[in-house]
This record gives sequence, C-alpha cells and structure tokens, in this order.
Amino acid sequence: MKDPIRILVFSALFIILTLYMISNPFYSVFNFVQGKKHSRIADKNDIVSSSNNEKIRTEASLPNTSIGENSFFATNTIQGSNIHDSIGDLRSPQDIANQVRHFAQAKLREVLGEIIPHQYIVVLKNGVAENPQSVAQQAIGMGGHVPFVYDSAIKGFTINIPDKLVLNSILSNPLVDFVEPDVKVQAFSQGVSTGYSRVGGPLSVLDSSQPQVSVNAGIAILDTGIDLTHPNLNVYKQVSFLPGTSSANDDNGHGTAVAGIAAAEDNSVGVVGIAPGARLWAIKVLDSSGTGSISTIIQGIDYVTQNAGQIDVANLSFGCKCTSAALDTAINNSVAAGVTYVVAAGNSGEDVSSWSPASNPNVISVAAIADSDGKCGGLGPKTPYGPDDSLASFSNFGSKVTIAAPGVNIHSTYIGGSYATLSGTSFASPFVTGAAALYRSLHPTATPAEIRSALVSLGSTPTTNCDGAGHGYFTNPHGDEPLLYIASFAHG
Repeated sequence: MKDPIRILVFSALFIILTLYMISNPFYSVFNFVQGKKHSRIADKNDIVSSSNNEKIRTEASLPNTSIGENSFFATNTIQGSNIHDSIGDLRSPQDIANQVRHFAQAKLREVLGEIIPHQYIVVLKNGVAENPQSVAQQAIGMGGHVPFVYDSAIKGFTINIPDKLVLNSILSNPLVDFVEPDVKVQAFSQGVSTGYSRVGGPLSVLDSSQPQVSVNAGIAILDTGIDLTHPNLNVYKQVSFLPGTSSANDDNGHGTAVAGIAAAEDNSVGVVGIAPGARLWAIKVLDSSGTGSISTIIQGIDYVTQNAGQIDVANLSFGCKCTSAALDTAINNSVAAGVTYVVAAGNSGEDVSSWSPASNPNVISVAAIADSDGKCGGLGPKTPYGPDDSLASFSNFGSKVTIAAPGVNIHSTYIGGSYATLSGTSFASPFVTGAAALYRSLHPTATPAEIRSALVSLGSTPTTNCDGAGHGYFTNPHGDEPLLYIASFAHG
C-alpha cells in the first residue's frame, strides 16, 4: 500500500516541476510580446534633448510603465507624457563630483609674473547684487584673511588663504566669475630737465614773463605716495592702501618725482609741471622699495573710480611682466566712469605687449625718449641712455605704445622738500598725465577716448618737419608712435 502512495506522490511532484519549467519561458515570451506592444519609436511629436537622450512625447496617453525590447530604455507614461531615459547615460555620483570640480577649477586663471604665495584676487560675476563683503565673509569664516574689498572698479576682494579648502570653497561659489593669483609690481625708475621745452610745455615754463597759472583738474598719482608737505606741490587728498600704514607720505621719492613732472606749482619755486598746480591725489599703493601687488593697485583704482567725479586723470608709473584680467577689468571700468589712465611702458627695452598694465588697450601707454637739448634734430650731446632725440635704450616699445615723451635726466620734486634728476618711463608718463589733465581743464566734457585721440593727433610724427625748437620727431627703430607736443593748446 505504501508503494502505490509513494509512486503517486513522486508522480505529482514530477508533473508540478515540469509545468513550472515550461511556464517560466512562456511567461517571459508573453511579457516580451506585451512589451513590444507598449514600446514605440519617437515620432514627429517628440521633443529630443541631445544632452541626455531624453524624449518627451507631446500627445496624451494613459498612465503606464513597461519595459521594451531594448533593455537600455525605460518608457514611462506619467500624466500624459512618455519619458525615455537612457540608462547608459546616467552618471555616477563620483562622475558628477568630478565634473563640478572641473568647472570650479576652470575659474582659476593662470597669470604671468612673480606670484605672491597664498594670495588671490576674487572677481564676482557682472550683475551680482550681493555685497562683496558678505561673499568675502564666508571665506573669512573658514580662516581666510581679506585685506581689500572692491565694489566700484570691480566687484570682488583679495584674500590670503591658509589652505586649498578655502580656495576650493571660493571657486565653487556660483557668484564668483574668476579667481587669479596676486602678482608683484614694481616702479619704473633708473636713476635742469629739457623735457618741458621738448614737448612744448606751458609757456610760463619757457618764459618767466608769462603769468603764473593753476590748472583746474584732479590728478591721481598711484605710487609710493607724495611728499605731503613739499612746497612745490598741491596735494589735495591722500590715502594709503598699504597694510600697516595710515599716511600716503612718500618714503621712496618715486611718487613725488612723478607728481612734480605732472603738476608742480608755478610759484617761482623749484620746477613747474605740465599742468601746474593741478589738485594731486596721493594714493599710496607701493612700499618704500617701490614694490606693490596687483591687489593693492586694484584697491587704489577702486578708490579712483569712487571719486571719478573729481579725478580727471590717473598716473600709473609701474607694472610687471605679467597678466591680470582683474586689473584690466578694474581699469576698463574706471575708464568707463570717465577717468583717463596714463601708464609707463616699462624699462626692459622690449615689446610692451607682455607688460601690464601698459598693454591694456584702454590706457595711454608711454615710451621714453632721450633728449639733451630740448630741441628736435638730434644735435644735442649724447645721454647715458642713447643719442639725443632717440628712443631711450631702456624703454619698452611696440605697437601697444600710444605715445612717447622725454624720460631721461628729468628734473623734478623729491622727498624731504628737495629735487632730483631721474630717468625712466616712470618719468615720461607724467608728462602725458599733465597734458591730459591740462586738456581736460580746457575741454571739461572730453571723454578719456577723446583726450587720448587729441594728444595723439597733436603729437609730432615721423612726417613732422623739425622747427628747430621742440616740434619734431625722434629716431625710433621700433615704431611710429607720436611724440607728445602740446604747444597748440598749452599756450592758449
């Protein structure tokens, strides 16, 4: 009796197992067929996004989800739309994180020049409404030190960071446009001036019988400061942006010499500037050695831009063989605010195109000539930096130079209420600065572009015939930029 029962049980199990093995493939085939009925090919009503293979059907259908014959596509119909997502295109969290890091690192600009370790200039995007100070505060909370905050020439700040975590946090901030390392800059100097007569300077300089004048213009000298008590200078305002200092009093001499060439008073004392008695704004951005940083320069430019209603011209007799998008942006915005920028070309005897800020197309970039007699014709004695009426041997040159001016053996004001004779493009630049201020005082509505155009068009060119005095060109093997000549409006 047991054997028939045992046989019956085994037979039943065998039948059940057989039916199970047959039913699974059949069920899979059935689902495959059903899937083909629900899957479809995109038609002309589909909108296709090339970025992620997403297709959205515009016609309505019943809610449904099914798996089609292609295992890489899921077809979802939700509230009237079929959405096909490419599973093969889905990125892992690690891939997404890597891409975010890549975009953030792309904000970090490469620069040329002598980089200041751990110090960066942060520029916010155009149109950002948030105060730069509040953005900087986030980095300060992570241990960063912020010496400067900019809100006029550019929106941003300078930060000294303790580690890369702070830098990465800044780069990841969506308000940040770009970040660049801070770079060192240097004043351009090498060393009775005839330069005034060579450029047809104010008549009172050439003829003491003429009445004394005072030019109604504001000139910003961004430099080592100015001797604040010099009897020959009209220092109107002063400010220092060097950490640890509160006064723009000159502790080098460079800035005071620049100021005197541009605007020494016509008061029967010492020397007379091209724009005598103009209001001088002493803006200290270089230290006692004549060294500074791009970040400090931008702070000075930011200050100039804030006071663009009172400052007509800014002189920058410094630079570096470097690049800085932040500095260029600050200058461009300040020019747009109405300030004319005059910049020394540099003293390396090479093409100025790799020097900043002299290569900025919106500034007036000034090369230096050697002149020993105040007259054209090249008949004067040889100078330490080349023959009379020649491009000074130290001067940078090239197509980005706007104009030339005397820059050898220039006599000017100096620290301690004294006077000194110096050479360099630093001292050619303020001749043009004074001329720009003088022109602006005579044409109060002139824009920086109009001032630049006027000085260029009035200058001596290779086709100018030497008049035996100051009106004539010079030997220039590297270009044909005009030589500053202002007699036509300086004697009016």
